[in-house]
Amino acid sequence: NGYALKEPFIFENPQDKDFYTKIVARSVKKAGSFMLGFGRGVVVINELNADLSKPATGKLGPFKLDVFSGDMVTAGIVSIDLKNPRYYQPETYSIRGHQFHYSRVVDFSYVEPAEFDLPLYQYGGVPEFELIYNQLVNDGVVERASATMIDRNSTLFYKVKGFKNSLQAKQESDILNFFSLTEKARNSMGAGLIDSEDDAFTVDQTLTNLDKVDQISLRRLAMVTSIPLALLVGENVKGLNSTGDTEKQVFNESIEILQQDYYLDPVNELLLKLGKPPISFSESQNITPIEKIKYEGLALDNAKKMWEIGEDFGQYLEERGIIEKDNFAEMFSDEDEEN
Repeated sequence: NGYALKEPFIFENPQDKDFYTKIVARSVKKAGSFMLGFGRGVVVINELNADLSKPATGKLGPFKLDVFSGDMVTAGIVSIDLKNPRYYQPETYSIRGHQFHYSRVVDFSYVEPAEFDLPLYQYGGVPEFELIYNQLVNDGVVERASATMIDRNSTLFYKVKGFKNSLQAKQESDILNFFSLTEKARNSMGAGLIDSEDDAFTVDQTLTNLDKVDQISLRRLAMVTSIPLALLVGENVKGLNSTGDTEKQVFNESIEILQQDYYLDPVNELLLKLGKPPISFSESQNITPIEKIKYEGLALDNAKKMWEIGEDFGQYLEERGIIEKDNFAEMFSDEDEEN
């Protein structure tokens, strides 16, 4: 959530950016956290002195933004008419005993479940925890198995004279009880018993790739969350000539998909309801300052080539976050012309 909302937006003008930063940004970040954790986070445009159960009018009065997690939201009226633009979407939301019309609510929903299961999720999304739950269970199983494997790394054998004869006579219980009590004082999982007249030796069981076994569940989590393993556990990339560029590229692509699929539409819906123009994501995001300088240099070189062939290089630089859009409407206002 932090990476997805790390200054990635391109605004129409500086005033819209200030409005987003001061009024909207905190609510969007909180709703995004609830979306990932609970499957849904809603931002309510709480218009003061207005009936919130009625549709919002064109002109928005004094308001404040309230954010609620999915566990506090219950879907009200839901249309099953295929001709309805809000087919199988809530017409009203019940939050803490209050009814809110959908025009006053912006719904941040995560992965959409099957249509048959939508009522179980209150017509919201599936939380990230539920997606990785099975992998967390497997992680506990692997951890328990790892302790057993380490304890069985070597097996101790005792030489007991006459043990074979005791087995044949079915009188070995006293011997086994004696060594069972002895073994309880050790941390080993157990020991083997053989007759002293037989050949006896200690067997060292070398377990190869034990570190890889310990990372099986982490790799499953990395697969489900689309976060590369090195970034998930916060360690350096292993291997010869490994720079981590591939892992970072995969991670950035995952963040971009998250932004386009789950953040952009509700954020623009919220801004539209607040009377502000839509925004877009910058391409140069989640990179280091050195990488950003290199990116900007390449973008400026391409802009120069576009200028040489007569193309609009300004829009090209705006879309990549190199320059901000000039507010010509404010610069050449009617008041300036009169002066």
